Amino acid sequence: MAKDKSAPVAADTRLQDGWKHFDLAERAARFGYWRTSLPDNKLFWSDGMYSLVGADPRVQAPDMTWLLDRFEPDDVANLQHEIGRALENRMPFHFRVRTRNEFAGARIIDTDGEVELGRDGAVIAIVGVCTDVSAQVTAEAQRETARARYRMMAEESSDIIILYENGRIVCASRALDRILNLKPEQLQDGRYIDVVHPEDVAEALKLRGRPEPGEIWTATYRALHADGHYIWLEAFTRGLPRPDGIPREVTVARDITERKDQELRLRAAQERAEAANRAKSLFLANMSHELRTPLNAIIGFAEIMRQQIFGALGNSRYEEYATRIHESGRFLLDQFCDILDMAKIEGGMLELNIERFDLAATVRDCVEQFGKRAEECAVALVVDVPADGLWLTADRRAVRQMLANLLSNALKFTRRGGHVAVEARRDGGRVSLLVRDDGAGIPPGALERLGRPFEQVCADPYIAKGGQGLGLALVGALARKHGGDVAIESEEGKGTLVRVEFPETSARAAA
Repeated sequence: MAKDKSAPVAADTRLQDGWKHFDLAERAARFGYWRTSLPDNKLFWSDGMYSLVGADPRVQAPDMTWLLDRFEPDDVANLQHEIGRALENRMPFHFRVRTRNEFAGARIIDTDGEVELGRDGAVIAIVGVCTDVSAQVTAEAQRETARARYRMMAEESSDIIILYENGRIVCASRALDRILNLKPEQLQDGRYIDVVHPEDVAEALKLRGRPEPGEIWTATYRALHADGHYIWLEAFTRGLPRPDGIPREVTVARDITERKDQELRLRAAQERAEAANRAKSLFLANMSHELRTPLNAIIGFAEIMRQQIFGALGNSRYEEYATRIHESGRFLLDQFCDILDMAKIEGGMLELNIERFDLAATVRDCVEQFGKRAEECAVALVVDVPADGLWLTADRRAVRQMLANLLSNALKFTRRGGHVAVEARRDGGRVSLLVRDDGAGIPPGALERLGRPFEQVCADPYIAKGGQGLGLALVGALARKHGGDVAIESEEGKGTLVRVEFPETSARAAA
């Protein structure tokens, strides 16, 4: 009977296919294996082993001396120790080596192996499987570096950082000890409420519970330091993602004691200032009656004497005195009214009486009242307003008061023989009131001080400087009260231009 030769051929084919698959697995998984037979000291490397150590099977035969020379010396010593211990105890072994061969396929190799025993129990071979762990080791080192950085940031942060899992503290930064001199276990299970100021418990309870991932809860409260004083904390609790289903939250608390103390000081200062302002307004309101009543009497009696209603005074000098009393009384009353109006504006108590009126007529009327004074100062007073009128929606009394202050200043600081011009015009959607003089002018460094209450600037020591320096401040405040503004242009020795601008139709809304 003829022998069937197909079975050995098929088996050989399967064996070859198996080796091909094994070689493919070695390359894909980046591993190799070796075997050292002790009786004959023969060494075998798989194809994957050649790739790991950077050797060419066509050139380099398996050689332990050649191989060890390509590992770091410290790793070789550990390798020999582990294999020696395995041979002595007949147990598995593990070691890691770093290659020095720049052509090696792996930089870091882990080896797991066992000793092979014969039938008599003696060790006949050593078998090892080498795996390229370069990528894993590098990744782990990078992860550890990142973890170390995060730990350092958390530990050295000036803020308290606390991580909760299932409602319990699992870690806390050292800032908890630095800021409150407390340990995490002292705050465990919601006992942080025990160190909260009694007045702030309701605020601190805003952080109790478990916010959803991404949700942030905030609270500001006082916490008791271990030595007995309170620290203001601003705390934020944020819910974290739950990939494993475990609820986690992180709380970050910041010491804001210094900022809070400053806020409280500012609030106290503001309250004191508001109280002082109310007291000032009350004082001025009371004094307005006390001062105006006698001033009106002085002015009234001086007017009677000046007009000699009840007969001649008997001496011409009495007529002069009566005139001066009347003028001084009027001046004092005007000054006091300016102070009172400025106080009302600063206190937000001044109410405008908005109406529609002819600004041109108001300007002509006001300029006419200053005619006699302009003659006495030998200053030419010029008016330029539209002949057909210029209508404005504003507080007529306030506008007259602004113009009176501007004319008074212009006449005061214009030398004899000079000129003062008043102009009113419409510029687009705004109405402008301009007062121009060719007087002493204002030094550049003094312009920024103008408009402040009780500030005075005079470039000419020979020009009188009566008044409290409220004129321009009051003009600016009244203009802004109307929704307008004031601009000043001046050149020392050549004169000054003051422009007051009003919104043509929005004054009522601004007021």
